[in-house]
Amino acid sequence: MKFSDSIRNIILRLFDVDPAVTQDETNRLDEQNRRYQDLHGTNMTAIFAGKLAALTVTESTVEVVGDNRRAEALNASMQSVWGKARKWTSTSFGTGGVLLIPYVTGGKIFTDIVPQSSMVINRVNGDELRAVSILADSTVKGNERYFRWTDYSLDDNGLLSIRQRATNNIGSPSRLSNFEEWAVLPEELTITGVKNLPLAYIKCPIDSRRSEALYGVPITFGCDDLIREIEECLEDIRREYKLKKPIVGMDSTLFDVKDGRRHLPLTGLFMPTMPGGLDGSGKLWEVYDPAIRDSAYYNRLVHLYELLEKQVGTSRGILTEPTTRGATATEIKAGLYDTYAIVELMRTAIEQGLDRLAYAMDVLSNYYNLSPMGDYELSFDWSYSMIESSQESFTQLVTAAQSGAVEPAEIRQYVFPDETLDEAQARCDEIAAKKKDSSRQLLEEALNEEAQLD
Repeated sequence: MKFSDSIRNIILRLFDVDPAVTQDETNRLDEQNRRYQDLHGTNMTAIFAGKLAALTVTESTVEVVGDNRRAEALNASMQSVWGKARKWTSTSFGTGGVLLIPYVTGGKIFTDIVPQSSMVINRVNGDELRAVSILADSTVKGNERYFRWTDYSLDDNGLLSIRQRATNNIGSPSRLSNFEEWAVLPEELTITGVKNLPLAYIKCPIDSRRSEALYGVPITFGCDDLIREIEECLEDIRREYKLKKPIVGMDSTLFDVKDGRRHLPLTGLFMPTMPGGLDGSGKLWEVYDPAIRDSAYYNRLVHLYELLEKQVGTSRGILTEPTTRGATATEIKAGLYDTYAIVELMRTAIEQGLDRLAYAMDVLSNYYNLSPMGDYELSFDWSYSMIESSQESFTQLVTAAQSGAVEPAEIRQYVFPDETLDEAQARCDEIAAKKKDSSRQLLEEALNEEAQLD
């Protein structure tokens, strides 16, 4: 999004706040976001972000658990957020951080997904955000785009203040009531007894190498020089294939004569030569087809890919071919451990962030009286398919069931992961009952046959 002034200055005018970040820092965030969103060429940051996001959240689930209406309502809202988990996890890896910001409209809780470049930090307490201003949303009215800005501030007594404003792209204010989608939002509200800002800030786990940094950095932070070398190598390969096209040199006497001039065939494959051929050998035509140096170029490209994976901190398999195929669980984990470590760090950040998000939803539910109050817990079920052998895991479950350590329903749920444990147990009971009926029928038939023989 382009503005005639910086986001920092627009926020300063709208809310009369004193940001804790400099203009240089906000410029750096804009540049990080621009690079991640760049659709031209080969975007290495987007490749790493997308791959790691898939490994982080695919086949994983999160639930808000509790035997009450509040937990059910929070879980419904959380499932909507989790449905977009790959998108916002990729944004966090690619830009350095992402914000999940809940809001209430029409008696329901929705969540905005906002890159950290749209947030200005105004006050912190240690690692805790205490006051921030955010470019939260945008809409088009007529031929002009308008923006919604939100300012959050939490004091030491637990008093939360939320202010909302709307502007056009030059920062001129406009009323929220002028926009159908924002008209129901209050321009200002306060909530007491709040522990944290009602939002989740999920940072990329890459080290920023600066102790005072308030924002996260993208997954390819510090790799600019190496990425430029890769881009140059890719351009060299493209140029090599483009320039090394075969040419047929033909004696000019072989071309058609029209209007007193000799004409080339329209294919572009042929070029005229002086009588005597390309090398004076007297040939009427000769093919010029130099070998393409693809092996040398691709060897260098793979080497650069390997260096970038090492510099980012992942194992092989993001840009290059993975080293483990059909290995045991131990070998798989050893071969992917570096990537697994980054995935685990992001999962920890997601757990902390979604815990904050659930709390924020709970605060808004209390304020707007959306559902009766009730206790809840978050339950995460992370997939470990990237480091596990499915056959080994299944064998372990079967062995555990034989020793009584797990129930048959748990084995069935492993085979059919879409079933809940209760559904798996019901199906196991149904199968066991059928087997029992079948065994009883066979026994009765055997007894009847024996009676007839007697």
